[in-house]
Amino acid sequence: MKTISKLLLISMTIFTAIQVTYGQISFSHSGGASFYGSSLASAPGLMYSPRINFLELRDELTISAGTHLGLGVVYSRDEGASSFAFDLPLVAEINFGHGANPDTRSSFGGFGGFGFGISKIGSAGAFGADYNDAAGIVLNGGIRAIINKNPLGLRLSYLINTKEGFENVISLGIFFTFGDF
Repeated sequence: MKTISKLLLISMTIFTAIQVTYGQISFSHSGGASFYGSSLASAPGLMYSPRINFLELRDELTISAGTHLGLGVVYSRDEGASSFAFDLPLVAEINFGHGANPDTRSSFGGFGGFGFGISKIGSAGAFGADYNDAAGIVLNGGIRAIINKNPLGLRLSYLINTKEGFENVISLGIFFTFGDF
């Protein structure tokens, strides 16, 4: 009987959540360049940031779930140096103003959130090789604005590493928000 009651409660909760968010779900995404660094290694990369806006609190205020996937590989034959980056944060964010959802008309906005992330950064060159392998809670935030008629943004994140022997990771990115703004 307890199992049936729990199952019924979970089903009612899911049904209510679907009813509340029905019609509010939208997709947003952006892409750009980023830099990932720790005290052990650093590397540049490309960033793609898809997200699902699943709850619209007001016209230009949403709650979303998404990622800011970062990938980078650099090789310099002249210097014999190379670097790579892989960054995968899964975050819940609150978005406001510009870019909060596909229908916003504000010229300025931003976002902030947290989640869990993994990051692997490596570099090798004339002075040896460095590597950082991190996983843990990630704090994330940024701004979005229309600059010279282009929807651009700036993102900063900090991953608090929980792996022994490796360091925390900070990343900084600049991006273009896709859509008709």
